[in-house]
Amino acid sequence: MEYAYTEVDGQEGILLSGRFTYDDSPKFHAMLADWDVAARPDVHLDLRYLTFLDSTAIGMLFILANRCRDAKGQVVIHNAQPYLVQTLRRVALDQYVTFR
Repeated sequence: MEYAYTEVDGQEGILLSGRFTYDDSPKFHAMLADWDVAARPDVHLDLRYLTFLDSTAIGMLFILANRCRDAKGQVVIHNAQPYLVQTLRRVALDQYVTFR
């Protein structure tokens, strides 16, 4: 997985690309450490270039969603491929994030 801080639909956000797997856990947690959820509780993720995610990656998205909720914010997922949206809905992540 690669990531970049960028504008997502007019908001500060994060672009994720490639394959998001167990091996990306250190990188994902470093990204979370850089993003101050207390100051910016709404996290806009652009997933247009994300091609795959495994169960560990789904768990990391739950972690992010819970941190945002605790800070009175939310995760908003933008531009995800339909098969990724379907996968995330199957595991009930749609109860924790908003898809756009």
